[in-house]
Amino acid sequence: MIKASFIIVNYNRKQELLITIAKTLEVIGNDLSLYEIIIVDNASTDGSRDAIKEQFPNIILIENLVNTGAPAWNLGFAIAKGKYFIILDDDSQLDSGLNGALSFLDSQPHVGVLALNITGGAFQTNHWNDCGEYAGFIGCGAIIKKELYDKIGGYADWIFLYTNEYEYGIRCLNAGYKILFYKDCHVTHRTSSINRSNQRLITFSVRNEMAIVFKYFSKKHRNLYLTRVFLNNLKGIFKYGLKSVSWYVTALKEFHKIKTTLVHTPVKPEVEKFYSEDVWSTKKFAKII
Repeated sequence: MIKASFIIVNYNRKQELLITIAKTLEVIGNDLSLYEIIIVDNASTDGSRDAIKEQFPNIILIENLVNTGAPAWNLGFAIAKGKYFIILDDDSQLDSGLNGALSFLDSQPHVGVLALNITGGAFQTNHWNDCGEYAGFIGCGAIIKKELYDKIGGYADWIFLYTNEYEYGIRCLNAGYKILFYKDCHVTHRTSSINRSNQRLITFSVRNEMAIVFKYFSKKHRNLYLTRVFLNNLKGIFKYGLKSVSWYVTALKEFHKIKTTLVHTPVKPEVEKFYSEDVWSTKKFAKII
C-alpha cells in the first residue's frame, strides 16, 4: 500500500531534477513499496525525459505534450495512489521530518494541507508559526491530503504560474479544512535561475492575486480588496526600480482580460475574512484603505 506520493513537475531543469529525485529516494530509504515518485515533465527540451528513464527507471514519468505550468501537477494528482501528496518543485528537496509530518496529519482530520518548513529562495516559511493556521502555502514544499483533492480537485487551470497555492488554499478553507504549518519537516529550495525572472513573477503574481479576490470575494467587498492588492504590490517598485512600473501595468491589463473568463463563486464570509487578514496583499494599504 502506498503511504504517500511525491509529485514533482519539471520544465527544462534536468540537472536540478536529477538531484531532487536522488534526494527524495534517499529520504525514503529507496522504499518504493511505501512511497511513489511521480514526475510530470512539462514538454522539456533539455533531455530531462531521457535522463529520467535512464537513471531512474523505477519512478513514474508522465510526459506532458505541452508546458501547462502549475496545472501539470494535476496530472500527477490524478494517478497518485498515496493517502498524501507531497508537492515539490524540480529544484526543491525534502531533507528531514517526513515521518513526523505524516504522523501529525494522521492525527489531524480537519487539516487538508500541511505547509512545510522551507528555506532558500524568495518564498521561505521558516519564520511561520508552528502549527499556525494560514490561508495558503508554498508549492515547493507542502503535503496535500488525497481526501481534500477528491473533494475540491486540483490546481486551477486558469493560473499558469504563481499564487496557485493561495487559490487552492481558499477553496480548501471553504471546504471546511485547515492549512497548518509544520516546522519539523524541512525543505530546501535550491532555486534554480532557469525559467525565472522578476518581471514574470510580478506580472503573474499581481494578476493572479487580483483574480482570486475577484472570483472568490463578495461583490460588496471585492473592489476594496482589489485596490489593496494592487497598491500593496506597487510597493515593489522600491525594490525593483522604475523599470518595474511597466510590469505592474501589464499585470493590471492581464487581470482585466482574465476576469471576463472567471465565474464568480464567493466563499463563506468567514473564509473571506480569514484570507483577507492573513494574506499580506489584502491587508490595509498604508493604514488608510
